[in-house]
This record gives sequence, C-alpha cells and structure tokens, in this order.
Amino acid sequence: MVRTSAPGKVILFGEHAVVYGEPAVALAVSLRFRMRVAPREGGRARVHRVDGHRMDASCHAYFKYAVDKYWTGGPLEIRTDSEIPSASGMGSSAALTTSLMGALIELGGGAIDAERERIARQSFDTEYGVQGRASPTDTSTATFGQGILLAKRAMDGLIMHVERGGAEWYVHRLKVPDLSIVIGYTGVKGSTGEMVARVRRLYDENPLARGVVSEIGEVTMEGVAALERGDAARLGELMDRNHELLDAIGVNHPSLQRLVDAARPHSLGAKLTGAGGGGCMIALTEEPERVFKAIAEAGGQPFMARMGAPGVRRDGD
Repeated sequence: MVRTSAPGKVILFGEHAVVYGEPAVALAVSLRFRMRVAPREGGRARVHRVDGHRMDASCHAYFKYAVDKYWTGGPLEIRTDSEIPSASGMGSSAALTTSLMGALIELGGGAIDAERERIARQSFDTEYGVQGRASPTDTSTATFGQGILLAKRAMDGLIMHVERGGAEWYVHRLKVPDLSIVIGYTGVKGSTGEMVARVRRLYDENPLARGVVSEIGEVTMEGVAALERGDAARLGELMDRNHELLDAIGVNHPSLQRLVDAARPHSLGAKLTGAGGGGCMIALTEEPERVFKAIAEAGGQPFMARMGAPGVRRDGD
C-alpha cells in the first residue's frame, strides 16, 4: 500500500488577467488531499474501487481517466480523505489527481521526488482530458508545492514549458515565506465559465477593462518581488489592490466582499481568490485566530492555513 498527499492551492495574484497573457501566482496551502492506494487482492482484472465503490466515470472521472491511461497493473483499492472543500476554487481536483499520479508511480517502482515533472504533466493531461479545457496552474502547484508563477515567457526559476490546444505556459518555481493565511469559504459556488465570459465581454468592449487587466499583471510581478524578499506588509497592500481591480472587472460577489470586509481589520491584506462570483477569499494576517472568528461571524466557513506547503509526497505508511 502507498499513502500519498498533495496540497490545495489559492491564487495570490493574477486571476483572470492570466487569460490575457499576464502572469499569475498560485500558492500551495497546508490543507491536503490524502490517499491510500493498494492492489486489490482477489479482485477481478481492471475492476478498481474508490472508497468502497466500483470506479465509474460518472462519479470518479479523474480517477478513471488517470488509471485507464497511466496504470498497467492489476485492480486497485483507493481510499481518500480531504481537508480541501470541493468546488471552492482551492484545487481539490488537482490535489486528488496529483496524489493519485504519485501513488501510481510509487506502486510502479518509481519515486515521486525523481518524477515530479512527469507527475505534473500527466496530472495536467488528466485534468485537461476530464474538463476539456484547463491550465497547468493547479496541477503544477499541487505537484511542486511552495509557489508557482505562471507566465507567457521564460523567466528565472523555470520548471517546465507546457503547450496544449494552441496555448502555452511557462511554469516557474517561487520560494514562499512561512506566513499565515486564513481562507474564508462563502458557500456560494460560482461558475468559472460564467466569470471568464463576463470578463471577456468587458475586455473586448471597454478599453478601461484592458487597462485593469494590465495593472493586475503589474501588481502580480510586484507581488513576486515582495514574496522573494519576505515583505508581508507589501504583500498585503498588493492583495488589497488586486481585489479592487478584480471588483472593477465584475467578478466580486456580495458574499465575498462581506468576508473580505470582516477580515481586513485584523489582516495585512485580503482578497477574493480564484474565478470569483462566490467561492473563497484569503486574508494574510498576523492574527489568524481573530480573522478566523471574524469570518465565521460574517457567515463564512474559515480554514487556517500556511502558505508554501510542500507538493505531492509519499506519506508515512
């Protein structure tokens, strides 16, 4: 039996603007998806089970795609446990997929640490195959951990170059200081597709929106510099500005703003994270307990987390 885990993620800077060639920063957080994978003794050939149920494409799409394409051994028994809320924009499907890919490599005689790029590429292929469209942001963050800078050109810290469906991405590693964040889940499930389409219409029709997108890119690169020097105060200021810019292009939501407003008195900075229209916000803080309480009192579901968590790994058996 192999035990693996992979981290969830938050977008620190650059959501939506990355669609238009601007950079984005994603951070691995300490909430993890955990998995145990073992050969099924006495199981019929190619009949795999997930949490006691027969693996089925309608219920276990990521599992089935990955196992069908990348596993050549016998039937598997898979058990899962997750700290990452599903459909929250925190990369739960990517953490699941990279945990599984790491387990398959270990069961096949390989080692996660020696095969991280392979895990990242195969996990991205799985997400792309299941969703029909994806970027390597979530799967790269879950694989490599710490922080990831996604850009349209190669810069310092380049890990890999990915091309798919006419798009290309340069994935870079970022070292992240050990800072506390509190994540607030609104309970509202926003539609990524709807938010992306909304921004596209505004971007195409309004020159001011194009200026906002460009400024998000500038804020993102300032954020990279602040991360590298461990300047938490400047990071917080830039988070606040990024939130204002995302609000200006129409992807904020009253439930998100309520949690951001509740967190800010005790935070260095707070913003929505991900596509918006619901989902989650994040607050960078030196008073995590107070922010946790404020988010709960404002009607959100708070989660304590640390930035810069390790990527997919084999856990102790």
